[in-house]
Amino acid sequence: MFSKAALFMLCTAASLAAERATYDSAGRLTSLISNGVELPVHGGFVVTFTGAPGVSAQPNDQRSPISRSEAGQKWEGSVAFPNGSQAQLSVAWGESDAGVALDGSLTSKSPFPGRAFRFPLDVASVDYVIDLPRTSFAGWHLEPSGAPLPDTKPADPRFFSETTAAVTFADLQGKSRLSIALDHPRQVTVTDAWDSSGRSYRVRISVLSGPWMMGDSLKLGLTLKLAEEPGPAAANLSVEPAAVLYPFDGFGGNYRVYADTPIVDYTLKNLQLSWARIEFKATAWDHDRNAPTPSPQVTRDFELMQRIQKMGVPWVLSVWFLPERFYTDPNQKPFGTFARQIAPERWPEFLDLLGSYLVYLKAHYGAEPDLFSFNESDLGVNVGFTAETHRDEIKRVGAHLASLGLKTKMLLGDTANPRDSHKFTLAAAADPEAMRYVGAVSVHSWGGGTPEQYEAWGDVGRWLNLPLLVAEAGVDPGAYKNRMYDSYAYGLREAAQFQDLLRYARPQALIYWQFTEDYGLVHVGADGAIEPTSRFWLMKQFVNLSPTKSQVVRSSSDRPNVQISAFARKDELVVHILNTGPDCEARVSGLPAGPWRTVTTTEASGFQEGRVTVDAGEAPQGIPLPARSLTTLVRAPAAP
Repeated sequence: MFSKAALFMLCTAASLAAERATYDSAGRLTSLISNGVELPVHGGFVVTFTGAPGVSAQPNDQRSPISRSEAGQKWEGSVAFPNGSQAQLSVAWGESDAGVALDGSLTSKSPFPGRAFRFPLDVASVDYVIDLPRTSFAGWHLEPSGAPLPDTKPADPRFFSETTAAVTFADLQGKSRLSIALDHPRQVTVTDAWDSSGRSYRVRISVLSGPWMMGDSLKLGLTLKLAEEPGPAAANLSVEPAAVLYPFDGFGGNYRVYADTPIVDYTLKNLQLSWARIEFKATAWDHDRNAPTPSPQVTRDFELMQRIQKMGVPWVLSVWFLPERFYTDPNQKPFGTFARQIAPERWPEFLDLLGSYLVYLKAHYGAEPDLFSFNESDLGVNVGFTAETHRDEIKRVGAHLASLGLKTKMLLGDTANPRDSHKFTLAAAADPEAMRYVGAVSVHSWGGGTPEQYEAWGDVGRWLNLPLLVAEAGVDPGAYKNRMYDSYAYGLREAAQFQDLLRYARPQALIYWQFTEDYGLVHVGADGAIEPTSRFWLMKQFVNLSPTKSQVVRSSSDRPNVQISAFARKDELVVHILNTGPDCEARVSGLPAGPWRTVTTTEASGFQEGRVTVDAGEAPQGIPLPARSLTTLVRAPAAP
């Protein structure tokens, strides 16, 4: 189908060293990458105290004490265990042709700083544990023995136990190999494990067996190397331009925090904005509303809202925090505590505060939000409602905004994640009075969901005949910790989630978190210059090349690691093809004949331009898809 003319590429981003692994915010290994294949391999230090379950020495949560160095892959921090013991962690990773190398240490700390005495901690073992998920490693075998990894539970779940300096796993075809080399021979066991974290073949590398003397440092060095030899393969894709599925306004961005950085101006100028979401800073307005002029913080928000309004972009106003007096427990909980409630007697005061803000904004800046919500109130971030009180809140706030003559409608849901949270909307959906004030349905995509969970949200929007907005499109809500979003692999996860949401949830808009410094798509250099990251180019392809006010049309792929979405607007047709695996080619059927523009982003370079010609009447011919890439096909409208 595609002519054999060469693709002319213009590289618009500097080449980057290829990623060989991914890590979480505590420095734990999460995957290995080779030849375009990303294989889930999870590794981290585990301490087991006598008579107690093992506990991670690399806690991965938003309050983790482990911090990452400004440069390089190094993590350090003081870790507290459930029994009060503590340890100092240091983890450094290096990536080269030899593999992914760990230089790690754990040092036990005294709970009595300044005291000279030492004593042993009652530790059964300290290990480095590597989990090989069963779904990815089923059918592999151990080398050099050739013993297959068990398909059924063996009589002794610990089916390998030796003192060795290396262990290797390989698939039956010999195309995939994972080797683990240690700094010196250690006790290594491999277990068939199935627990609350899932099913895996668990490799346990002994660092210490027996009591751990306070102040002693335990060191470990190891190198993991993944070798992949993927065979040639083609993905069979199809597009049906006449099969319209649902309307799509386009992509947008949140502008909640760091809205005063140069990144905001850059994204507004360089990314096509179809929707926006901005915070109602209730505490700041509570202080400013009676001042002669609002503070710079509030004024910046008003000017941003005005700018977006003049662009003709619809937008959402959401509240996160309230002044303490509004809560049922004022000044009795730490800042950021979830699920706090508004005191019943404070509701009239809150309505007055919100109403005065919107009236001032409209009178002085000519801006008015299309929708209003309490952010993630199902989880209580940071005001909590039940499904029933969410219904009542919609009626209360919606009626007040209508009484002020404002166009702002209520946003139904706006839930923290998509996993069965559509049930939170049903009480309001069943109430005709509440639905008078609702203008759209909203879900956030943090943590992702199954196709069925995404589809449930699309069904709610269709059932109510209201647009569904993904008001916070994001993968990992803890990725801000130690800037773990700042990698190409994370960008591919975001792109894959976009494709899933478009296919299953059927949203009218995807609003990314955020087009600011938080989860930043660009870096700001020392001289203030903006430096786009590889994630920026992936985002730009989706945001700028998808036609606004278009329609999503039917498309399909026969390979799970090659995802496709397609958009039509009159004579325009845009097709996004995401390949999260190795090099392959795509055979795309159903495209109209004629010249097409191509844009491709890889880890090494972003937004590469090219051209192909689709010939009429030919069998589908392959278009190359580089490893771990996004390729977009653009058919421009016919000339007048």
